[in-house]
Amino acid sequence: MIIRTRSLWSDFAIGLAAGCAAAILALAFTILGHPELALILPVAAVIGLAFAAHPFVGISALLFFAQLDGIQDKIFPGDGFKLMTLGTMVGVMVTAFRQRGMVREALMQPIAIMGMLLGLSMIVSAFGAESKYMAANSLRRLLAMIIFMYLIIILVNTRARFERAMMILALTSLISGVILILDVKLGMTLISTSDAATTARTAEGFERSSGASQYNPTTAATMMLTGVIIAVVMYIEQDRYKRFYMAAAGIGTLALIFSFARSSFLVYTITAIFLFYRYRQHRLIIPVLVIGGMFALMMLPFLPASYYERIASIFGGGGGDWTLGRRMTYNVIGVNLLTENPLFGVGPGNFKKHFVDSAYRYLPGRTMYGRQLHNMHLSIMVEYGLIGATFFYGMVIAAFRGAREVMRAPADNDIGHLATAYFYALTAYMLVSVFVPNEYNKYTWIMLGLGAALPRVNRKEVL
Repeated sequence: MIIRTRSLWSDFAIGLAAGCAAAILALAFTILGHPELALILPVAAVIGLAFAAHPFVGISALLFFAQLDGIQDKIFPGDGFKLMTLGTMVGVMVTAFRQRGMVREALMQPIAIMGMLLGLSMIVSAFGAESKYMAANSLRRLLAMIIFMYLIIILVNTRARFERAMMILALTSLISGVILILDVKLGMTLISTSDAATTARTAEGFERSSGASQYNPTTAATMMLTGVIIAVVMYIEQDRYKRFYMAAAGIGTLALIFSFARSSFLVYTITAIFLFYRYRQHRLIIPVLVIGGMFALMMLPFLPASYYERIASIFGGGGGDWTLGRRMTYNVIGVNLLTENPLFGVGPGNFKKHFVDSAYRYLPGRTMYGRQLHNMHLSIMVEYGLIGATFFYGMVIAAFRGAREVMRAPADNDIGHLATAYFYALTAYMLVSVFVPNEYNKYTWIMLGLGAALPRVNRKEVL
């Protein structure tokens, strides 16, 4: 009772402080002739109060807007994600005083420890980079992602919260999928505003969509793929929320097709084969195959001819696609740079600088503008060296091992279902990252954070 009273007084004190600060700032901006900011501040103060008093609200918002950053930019223009992260960090500090040992326990997880070592190796790599400016910018982005991962590790500390996080990932794939399909069918962009999202087109000239994401369509498709795989597995595994997961899986699958992302199509197919083998004896496998087959046949007439040409280009058909050759060039340059800088790499973000080096001018598909290495796994090694890659892949291996352990010995069936969905989503995400520079993608760090949270949640349920 005493603890509860202290918690209420703490929330009241935070609310009073936020209200007073918002009132003072609103008055100041009104006097200075910025009434629009005066209107936004009270709303921001309420949101900040919610995040500070209940930080899981903050982490839920961050998970929601990780893929739907196009919607986020319309609601919170500018650095909305950073402000939400800051509010959540304040909430963690407040909560840590109430629940002593919460942060310490989270930071003792193997993924959390290796994340700290990875951060240190990134800083060392940055010191050796040729372009310190590019290194500093990339390092800032990646350290912000690692902080996001730590917030997930700390706050996703119960089964209910883990399940909510997984549902949010499936929900955002559903929402972004609906918007992507509308974009393609209406021939316009409803949400996305970034150049990466609005100027992408296929080699055949077909306009592509990122749905509700500001990332380019290929990267946006990797995030959608993750949520779709979660939805597929959860639909098969458990009896709750069947309609929600069926909608997320069905609409998300259709949206992946209309995204024209070959990498996601290929990995979706591979993951589907794995899932078919796993569930070959399941009572739903025949209905799923029948319904899925009928749905695929119904959709064939609605797909543009350029889609078949794009998929055929993976196997050398459809006239070929010069961008595939360019991706091979990225990898050739990457391997060469790794052999020259094996320990700490070329430094954060510095692949772009080396890509335009005159030594590589005769390689096919090389441009005069810097490009990212479209292979996260090789990119980590090239930019952070084998030392940085050791820590990063230590985190990835720990995430897979933790999921497998929970799948083998779950505290109950519900956690077993969540672990299975997480395992296959992580598998799909890491496979598709062979084709995409996902080290700067929030989903990389979300999946690693959830990988650290899952075994801890399972141990708590057993105890």
